[in-house]
Amino acid sequence: MTEYHFRFDGPSRERVRVECGSVADARAKAIRHLGAHLIEHPEFAEEGHWRLIVEDDAGRPYFHVIVATVTDRGRKE
Repeated sequence: MTEYHFRFDGPSRERVRVECGSVADARAKAIRHLGAHLIEHPEFAEEGHWRLIVEDDAGRPYFHVIVATVTDRGRKE
């Protein structure tokens, strides 16, 4: 098992340590982690876009999971 760390991009530097059998497993766990965070903090989605960085122990990124909320251009408020 390889150790990965999940960290949201932004002022908070909190890292969550997880063990995964592969990069694909880490990607799936990162997506579930994002979903759980949105359930607990739905206002987080109002920020427009955000990124979860998946890193090794030294803080070197393996990959990023990026989510964006974009208003349709044809939408009239």
